[in-house]
Amino acid sequence: MFTEIKSFLVNAHMNPQELRASQEAIDSRNRRTLNAFSLLSMAAFAAATAAALSADINGISQKATGYIAALVLSIVIFLANKLLVPRFPQLLHSLEFAFECALYAAGMFLTFVNSPEQLTITLFGMYLIVPQLFATRPFRVTVLTIVVALSFIALYYGTDIKPAAIRMQEIVNSTIFSCVGIFLGCCVKKALLERFVFEHRENLANSKERKMQLLQWKSMANIYISMAQVDMDTDEFTMMRTNQFIQDSLPTEKNFTVCVKKVMEATTDPDYLEEVLAFTDMTTLKDRLKDKNTITHEFLGKHFGWCRARFIAVKDSEEEILHRVIYVVENINEQKNREAHLTSMAETDAMTGLFNRQAGSTKIKEKLFNKVDGMFCLFDIDKFKQVNDTLGHQAGDEVIIATAKALRKAFRDNDILMRLGGDEFVLFAKDITTEELGARVIQRFFNTLENTQVKGLEDYRISVSLGATIAKGGEANFDELYKQADACTYESKKVPGKSFTFYRG
Repeated sequence: MFTEIKSFLVNAHMNPQELRASQEAIDSRNRRTLNAFSLLSMAAFAAATAAALSADINGISQKATGYIAALVLSIVIFLANKLLVPRFPQLLHSLEFAFECALYAAGMFLTFVNSPEQLTITLFGMYLIVPQLFATRPFRVTVLTIVVALSFIALYYGTDIKPAAIRMQEIVNSTIFSCVGIFLGCCVKKALLERFVFEHRENLANSKERKMQLLQWKSMANIYISMAQVDMDTDEFTMMRTNQFIQDSLPTEKNFTVCVKKVMEATTDPDYLEEVLAFTDMTTLKDRLKDKNTITHEFLGKHFGWCRARFIAVKDSEEEILHRVIYVVENINEQKNREAHLTSMAETDAMTGLFNRQAGSTKIKEKLFNKVDGMFCLFDIDKFKQVNDTLGHQAGDEVIIATAKALRKAFRDNDILMRLGGDEFVLFAKDITTEELGARVIQRFFNTLENTQVKGLEDYRISVSLGATIAKGGEANFDELYKQADACTYESKKVPGKSFTFYRG
């Protein structure tokens, strides 16, 4: 039991290690407390001094000296706390002790010097107030209060300053008030310290959780080129991940609207800039994210190739108004290349590298639907069956491959070239709108064929029969053009060697 009482009076049952960990918060509170109570003390003693000096009231006027001394001490402590503690934090604990001593000294001075004939009031009040002032372990103020109480009793017994008639009453009152003050002080200090320890534990837990969250964010951020959290109410943002290109483009402002515009202008391909700026427009973002968790936009960057920008809504609940978003940009070059490869495989004839029947006809139909004019041609290789039958299928394959190479060499990259199957080919040369211009293009193809050698068949020259028709975009359809060109191909076969025929209705 004695150990329990000692622990309560010395440490308030608090772990000293946890108190040390909370010391910064405790010191901050004590400094504010010292500031407030020294001001209150100054005001109280100043008022008491004024009353004592101006009023000729028995029991008050003789206390002026004590009030003035307490006022001066309060002023000194207030100024030291205000001016010196910020520079010398270790001084705070000495000022706390000095303030407690000053209050007790004022009580003792008023009791034994200024009004020895009267019953003690101020000192007993100090017994109740002083132990509760600061958030500290109660040892210091407990010892101080006991010393003051014993000094009070010793002065009573050792001197005749106070009347003998009230001695026993004063000693009893001193004992009661000092014990109550010590008990209340220990309870208050314990409660205060528990609060700070609890807050420290909570902050520690939150700090660990926050660190874990940051680690998680960093792990997520590693897959992005950049990552930022944006406060939509203030337009301020926190950069979670960036790189040198973006860092060099960032202005000094912490305004996301300004910064994202500058960064996108510096890092986005000009052909995609207008759409990117519309996507990052913060004035419309809340509406665009309504009932959505995320929105994305793909664009071509100057430094990273294909990128995907994404806004992610940060909501605490489904009903909450959107206040924050995560803005990320990721590199999708690999994905785009994979998609392009898969698309190419799906659209390409494996032997020639030209469009296959389905992909080529679809692309020609798209051109016609979009009212693109051009020349539609259909041809097959003369006497191809004879090549297969006499020289073998491998030789036939080489002839088809050589024909495809000649096609790619003679026509433009934006012309549509496809192998229908076997030795039959179709092409659509856009913007060729007259027979005269078409004839020159076809002749160029024939000349290229003339100069094309087939692997393993050096003396063989490829000959084709070609039918052509001029297509008016928006008026003709693929099947009609095919029939027209096919009929012309049949006419061309009647002419020996390379020949072409235009459809004239």
